[in-house]
Amino acid sequence: MTEKLYNLDDYREDMQRCMSCGLCNPLCPTGALCEWESGSPRGQIQLLKAMLDGEVKPNKYVASRLYNCTLCGYCLWRCPSAVKTTEAIKAGRALLVEKGSHPESLDELESNFLKEKNPLGLPQTSRTDWTRLAKSRIPVKEKADVVYFPGCFAAMTEPGKEVAVATASILDAAGLDWTILGDKEWCCGDHLISSGKVAHVKDFVSHNLEAVKNTDAKTLVTSCPRCYRIFHQEYRRLVGEVDFNVLHITQLVDDLISSKKLLPSKSVKLTAAYHDPCELGRIMKVFEPPRRILKAIDGFELKEFPRNRNTATCCGAGGVFRFTDYSNALKLGAKRIDESIPLQVDAIVTACPTCKLNLHEAASQVGSGVKILDVTEIVARSL
Repeated sequence: MTEKLYNLDDYREDMQRCMSCGLCNPLCPTGALCEWESGSPRGQIQLLKAMLDGEVKPNKYVASRLYNCTLCGYCLWRCPSAVKTTEAIKAGRALLVEKGSHPESLDELESNFLKEKNPLGLPQTSRTDWTRLAKSRIPVKEKADVVYFPGCFAAMTEPGKEVAVATASILDAAGLDWTILGDKEWCCGDHLISSGKVAHVKDFVSHNLEAVKNTDAKTLVTSCPRCYRIFHQEYRRLVGEVDFNVLHITQLVDDLISSKKLLPSKSVKLTAAYHDPCELGRIMKVFEPPRRILKAIDGFELKEFPRNRNTATCCGAGGVFRFTDYSNALKLGAKRIDESIPLQVDAIVTACPTCKLNLHEAASQVGSGVKILDVTEIVARSL
């Protein structure tokens, strides 16, 4: 890799491997929103190649195509040539930002990061507001075995705060020695990478690693699949191996239940479909822990979407799509809501605060009464 975090030339060989077979196109969530081939994964790769070879200059038209993507990873999973499609698209976006051809909304996103250390533009002091909703005191200790890293969408959105509170109750019930970073937690930085605003990523990586290191924690636990992935992939890309274990909360809870350190005892009578978050499932291959957890809850009836695991429909919020095209992000969320209707479920359960937020708003927009919940909320009810 060159010094840049994402350099389009690093993906030249990947793009050359693209056979233009089109297997990536049929289930692409955003490809259906664009009537042109250039809005599909195959077309985007061709645009990237043309831009790299100087046949097409970075411009607003190219940007409208390369940001028409949630980075859901379906094309990455489906490609028979193993083209790193999503990585190449991130590199293309970085080039567009470098040339000043990115969507203007991303300048506000960058400003939010620089001022408040999060993509939402909320005061950094509000990062711990969720703790006041918890039934017990949330620890902010200098040293602990486990650091809980809620992430921006769990800590700072109303649907997400319910996830953070539920997670805190689980960590307490398991008797773990844990803490949060409080206002020392900055965004993991993934929105900077996804948007192409990569110039400041290293600052966020360095800060978060130092904050975790100061706690002497052996394990970092995230609510957000995005945070989970970036600690595993991007942080290692920049600094090599991190010196603590990184788990998504569903992996931790699955381990705690299987080892009898956490005992769900109350019945939770609910019929629900599990929605695989793209980054947790298709990209990071964490499919079974959330399902094992839900099956361990008495009274809970788990149903599967026809499209699940690797073919799961994207909620619509990934890859900064919610920031660049909010209305279409909700349209994609509404499609997932529609898929739940034939299943006759009371709720859709996911394992991602961002999925929960987008699906919740999509359900409200279309007038659906289906509840949107997180796996941790189901577990908390059972304790």
